[in-house]
Order: sequence, then structure tokens, then C-alpha cells
Amino acid sequence: MSEIEIPLKETARPMAVREAPVAPPAEAEVALPPESGDFDWKALRKVTDILERVNLGAWVAIMNNPRRSFWLNFWAGVARGIGMVVGGALTGLVFALFSVGLLKKAFMHAGGLPWVGGEIREAIGFILKVVHEYQGNP
Repeated sequence: MSEIEIPLKETARPMAVREAPVAPPAEAEVALPPESGDFDWKALRKVTDILERVNLGAWVAIMNNPRRSFWLNFWAGVARGIGMVVGGALTGLVFALFSVGLLKKAFMHAGGLPWVGGEIREAIGFILKVVHEYQGNP
């Protein structure tokens, strides 16, 4: 089996460490080796173009440095956590304001429900009685 020569670019460094982005060569400029057997060189070129666009070199650099990978993931998790707390608080606030407004309108529409206030007053009195008895006998 003859050895296939793969053309190399002018630089072998990953895209992450290049000084300026280099435009990929046009399809006509690429010198592909002669067709040999079942190998599809155009498909290989498409795969390399995709890998260059994905910036695989930067990802490999991150994965090869465990300390950087740890801190990158740590701060990403902190940002997600803060985002969830803020989003949950805002969603809860909107839901609470909407619910309270809806309940007020419902009670006003029904002509008010005086027995609700009495039930709440009894429940609070019961809770306070239990708390005071517990504080007296620890």
C-alpha cells in the first residue's frame, strides 16, 4: 500500500493561538492527492472545515488543562445558580402579585367573605397558644 501525502497548512498551531484569523483557502486552491480507492477526500475536507469553524484547538487546550477546566466549569455553575435564584425570585414575585390581585378581585366580586377572616384569626390564636405553652414547659 502506498503512503498518502497529506498537504499541511502554513502553520500547524491551533486557531486559538494564531495572531490573526486566517481565511480558509478556496476549494480550487486545495491540492488534493489523486483519488485512491474508496476514500472520499472531499468529505475529509468538509470535516476539517467544520472542525476549524468549531475551534476544536481551543477546546482541546481547555481539556488538556484540568485547572482551567475546573475553574471554567465552577464559574459557569455559579453563574447558572445565580441565574436560577434571580429567575425563580422574579417568577415567584410575579406569581404572588398576580395571585393576590386575583384573590382580592374574587373576594370583592363575591361581596367579601367575613368567615375567612374569622377562620384565620382562630388558626393564628391556636398557633400562638401552642407556642406559649411550649415555651412555658421546655
